[in-house]
Amino acid sequence: MPKTAHIVLGAPTDNAVFPSPRTEDIVIGVDRGAIECLSRGITVTTAVGDFDSISTEEHADLKASVDSYIEYDADKDDTDAEIALSLAVKDETVSLIWVYNWSGGRLDHLLSILYMVYQPRFRDKIGSITLINKTNTINFYHPGDYTIVKEESKTYLSFIGMTALKKLTLKNVKYPLNKKSYHYPVALVSNEFLEEECLFSFEEGILAVIQSGDKQKERISIRD
Repeated sequence: MPKTAHIVLGAPTDNAVFPSPRTEDIVIGVDRGAIECLSRGITVTTAVGDFDSISTEEHADLKASVDSYIEYDADKDDTDAEIALSLAVKDETVSLIWVYNWSGGRLDHLLSILYMVYQPRFRDKIGSITLINKTNTINFYHPGDYTIVKEESKTYLSFIGMTALKKLTLKNVKYPLNKKSYHYPVALVSNEFLEEECLFSFEEGILAVIQSGDKQKERISIRD
């Protein structure tokens, strides 16, 4: 069973979801995300960030409650999310990376997270990264042939070209495509599953696939 790194960011709590990690998984709490995990009884493997959003008392409690505490100066080149993702991709025992609470706060932070797929240090790993919030699940794909399963409570299926796309094919969806090329980034939104599985393929580019709905549970469980 693949080992998962759960990266929990510190988005506003009214938009937050939290993992239900298995024993073999690791949890990386980023800044206030680490505090929010502990308050819900979720064991944090590593707390990382500049911790500019937590109090002195919370600092002390956090240091005493986690296996590893890594604090960075607020004046740094990488965002807290980039630091956490770097830790996850460097762990050779990790197969999947789930990032929680990446939206609901500052728009510049949201864009920096979405743009991480372009960075050379992360580019080879984007197929293992999933972004999760209450209403959306985002996965990233390199060229190839894929089958995805409809998630419970999700209604819509969107295909977002992060780059130009060559010969995109969509099957078992309301709006199918057959080897359609786009010479620019494109957002193909509000498609829908016709069956429990959707098949898609493309030959060049980077594709984000979003399953979205109206409601989502606060905790997310890994599918076996």
